[in-house]
Amino acid sequence: MRPLRVLSLQKDNGMDFVTDCVLDLLSDFPKATATQTIVDECNKDKVSSPATTHKKLNMLKKLGLVEVLAHPDDKDGRKCYIKVSAKGMDYLTKWEGATK
Repeated sequence: MRPLRVLSLQKDNGMDFVTDCVLDLLSDFPKATATQTIVDECNKDKVSSPATTHKKLNMLKKLGLVEVLAHPDDKDGRKCYIKVSAKGMDYLTKWEGATK
């Protein structure tokens, strides 16, 4: 996709480049994964710091681009799994230029 179309898509969806990268990295996981795993991967790949990743994940949650699932054996509500939602996959498909 051409840069001006990317910018337009980001503006239309309230996104920025780092948030796009976090969403894209999350989409590499075929199943829901631990939030900490995504934070670690973003830090390892130098996409964003842990604090920034948490901020971007919260943004993605508010936009409905990711889904949060309860951890199956969590007793105190601190652990969760996260995955790209159908809306998030649609956004990534548009980013790749497959549709307008």
